[in-house]
This record gives sequence, structure tokens and C-alpha cells, in this order.
Amino acid sequence: MSLINGIGGVFLFTNNPKRLIEWYRDCLGIVPEGQDSECNSVYTSFEYRDLENPEIKRTTAWAIMSTDQDITDKPRTGRINYCVKSMAETLSHLQSKGVAIDKTEDYEGYGKFAWVTDPDGNKIELWEPSKSD
Repeated sequence: MSLINGIGGVFLFTNNPKRLIEWYRDCLGIVPEGQDSECNSVYTSFEYRDLENPEIKRTTAWAIMSTDQDITDKPRTGRINYCVKSMAETLSHLQSKGVAIDKTEDYEGYGKFAWVTDPDGNKIELWEPSKSD
């Protein structure tokens, strides 16, 4: 029995929300839908359809939130996988922003992958799915 049917949200905690918000906006094009008045947290959402029942619309929340704990230079253990439309275009854009590409890989049947790290040390996996035949 599966108790999980998707990801409800992704929450990144930081000591410097403004810097991280700008990085995700400038490097990955994620533009927040809303934010609090002090810019301590922002959010956006990604919509998709349920595979078994396409009439059902679902969303995944994505947020950057300030934390009172000092997490500067502390190791991060998670990784977020973002689907991209074009790996070549995405990597070119990231490199133009001075972002180091940690690794790239092409997995037959699955697609193209690349890995980068945001300014707070969060690991990011980019994925361009294989084109369906």
C-alpha cells in the first residue's frame, strides 16, 4: 500500500533569503508568486495533473524560508530534481551566470542529467527527460 502520491512541497531554509531568492530567479528562472513584507520567505507553485485521474489538478509548493538557526557552511543532505525543457539552454544560461556545473550525464532511456549547487550548498539535479518515440 502506497501512502504517498506526490510531493506536496519543497522548502529551502537559509540565513540569507534575499541572496538565495535572487539566485533562483536569475539562474533557474523561478519567480516567486508571493512573499512576506520583509522578504524572509517566498513561495511559488508548480501545477500538474493526476496521472490516474487527469481531471484532478495538483500543485507542488516551492519556498525559500529564513531560519533563525545558523546554517551557514553546514552540510546539506537533500537534493531537488528540476525538470528542464532544454538541458543545453539551461546549462548555457547557468554558465553565463558563473554557476559551476558539477557533472553531466546522459542516461539512455531516461534522459540528460546535470548537477549544480546553489549558493547555500543545496545540491540541485537538472533533468531533461528522454523524448518519447
